[in-house]
Amino acid sequence: MRRCILVATVPVHYNPTINASSGKNFTVADLNVRGELQLKAQYDYASLEQIPMAAELIVMLATVMYRSPDAFEADILRPGLQFRWRASAETAGIATLRCDGQLASLSLLATGIDESADTITLTAFQNHLLRQLHDTGTEPAFALLDLPERPLVATINFLSPPEPDDRLAVALADRCFAAAYFRYHQRA
Repeated sequence: MRRCILVATVPVHYNPTINASSGKNFTVADLNVRGELQLKAQYDYASLEQIPMAAELIVMLATVMYRSPDAFEADILRPGLQFRWRASAETAGIATLRCDGQLASLSLLATGIDESADTITLTAFQNHLLRQLHDTGTEPAFALLDLPERPLVATINFLSPPEPDDRLAVALADRCFAAAYFRYHQRA
C-alpha cells in the first residue's frame, strides 16, 4: 500500500484573532459520522492563507474550479490525494477527498445565495445519513439541518491518515476549497 506523503509537516492551528480580510467570513462546521456537530468556527480568506500549505491548496483548487465550476476531479499536492467536486445547484454542492482510494472527508457547501439550493443539498445528505444508519443501532443526529450560518461548509471526516502531512491536507482541503468557492461566488 502506498503511503500518503506531502510537502509540510506543520500542525494546523486556526487563530481567530488574525483577521486581515475584508470582513467576509464563512462558517466551517465539522460533524462526526453520525451527523453530530463537533466544532463550528468562522474563517476568512486572508487568515486562512496564513496557515502553512493553505495558500497553495487555495490556488490549486481555485484553478480547477474556475475551469470547471460544475464538476471536477483532481489530484492535489500528490498523486493519490484526490479532490472531487460536484455542484448540486449553481450555488451549492458536495466535495469529497480521497487518500489512496479511501474516503477521507465529505463536505457540503452552501453559499446562502439560493436558500432552496442550500436546503436541498443539506437535506439530501441528511436523508442519505438516515438511510445508511437505519437498523444499525446508531442514532443519526440532525445538527446539519440546524446550521443557519451562510456561507457554510459542513464536513464529515471519515479517515485520519497515518501520515502527518496527509492529516494536514485532510484538515485543510475543505476549508481551502470553501475559501475559493465562496470567493468565486463573491461571498468570501
